[in-house]
Amino acid sequence: MKKTETFKYVIKEFHESQFPTLIQRELRIPKTNKITSLIGSRRSGKTFYFYQIMNELLDMGIPKDRLLYINFEDDRLLPLDTDQLNDMLDAYYELYPNNKNAEKFFFFDEIQNIENWEVFVRRVYDKENARIYVTGSSSKLLSKEIATSLRGRTLAFRLFPLSFREFLAFKGLSIPKDFAYSELRFKIKNLLNEYLDFGGFPEVVLDKELKRDILLNYFELLIYRDLAERFSIRNTMILRRLTKFLLTNISSPFSINAYYKALKQETRVSKETIMEYLSYLTEINLIYLVPFFSYSLKVQQVNPSKVYCTDNGLRNAVALKFSADEGRLAENTVFIELKRRGYDVHYWKGRKEVDFVVKDKNGRLTAINASYTNEVNSRELDGLLEFKEKFSADTQELLILTKDFDDTRDGIKFVPLWKWLLGMPKEKEEHKSE
Repeated sequence: MKKTETFKYVIKEFHESQFPTLIQRELRIPKTNKITSLIGSRRSGKTFYFYQIMNELLDMGIPKDRLLYINFEDDRLLPLDTDQLNDMLDAYYELYPNNKNAEKFFFFDEIQNIENWEVFVRRVYDKENARIYVTGSSSKLLSKEIATSLRGRTLAFRLFPLSFREFLAFKGLSIPKDFAYSELRFKIKNLLNEYLDFGGFPEVVLDKELKRDILLNYFELLIYRDLAERFSIRNTMILRRLTKFLLTNISSPFSINAYYKALKQETRVSKETIMEYLSYLTEINLIYLVPFFSYSLKVQQVNPSKVYCTDNGLRNAVALKFSADEGRLAENTVFIELKRRGYDVHYWKGRKEVDFVVKDKNGRLTAINASYTNEVNSRELDGLLEFKEKFSADTQELLILTKDFDDTRDGIKFVPLWKWLLGMPKEKEEHKSE
């Protein structure tokens, strides 16, 4: 059954409506003729980011009727199959026949809900004079699936939950150039505590009363809709248990063998099942496993990985914790910020440990410890100095992130976490064709 008329209503409604009020996100997508794939966790703000791009196009003088936005979770369009996607184009051209040959901008939101969507998108890309933007939740539109489905026609970009700078903007704060010397710094430091506890999902940041309830709802959707349904997981009890364990133990090493040995004493489960569930959690970027730093792949593989997660608030809503966990939360925040800035992240351990090792595009290394105290801890210092001694030729910077201590000693910079989070990234994120 054709849905041309339904699409006409949806398209006209979009063109006659006002865009929502937006707070700018920092992600910048360069101009490209490839399909732009925007991926990210549920509720990270992908749809609003589409509106940000559309506003920029309008500011450039592009008429609104040359923008086509379709939300494929709109109940008026469902159910919808691949053949009926052609009805969308028919509806658009019947409404705007003069735009057939003009350059257009197509925004397809949550299009992965339609089976075989990629066949349609590839054809539109090849045949139409249009720039195409698609979004999907990480759990349904994975980078490796994009690479397979769109066959080199796409560039994929990841939208994380809010950075601390974006978080402050959502709180109504603009950060002047000399903010570190003004009274504003006291408010910034106070808001950092909220950011560490509740994370950066936009809806949570804007809510004043139901933050934890919203985060618990996100977790349930993630377990039952994004994971259990997508991957046909039957043993959701084991999935929940593994997820809560990993979220509780962010910043710690994780051994599948040790976890399996402990779990099998209480319930029947195979090591293969644990490995499978862990792979799902990392595929959707809820959980990150950070490898050991070494120029030898073999050395990397024999060392355990450390666990981090995509958002502190989601972690705190479900983790089994018995203290404020300030250190773990600060360390996880640093990790996500490094990922947001486009770095591949490792850790290192000799006699002492380095929380994070990152490499710039010239191969120079920065070693970082997230101390989040105002005391100079010899363990933090010794780990960085030991690392520098071992990798002296490549090491560019040693950094300890503190609560409020700002200094330089023995070639190590001490920088308050709040100041580092508001600093500009050293290099822009490099996006690769998927």
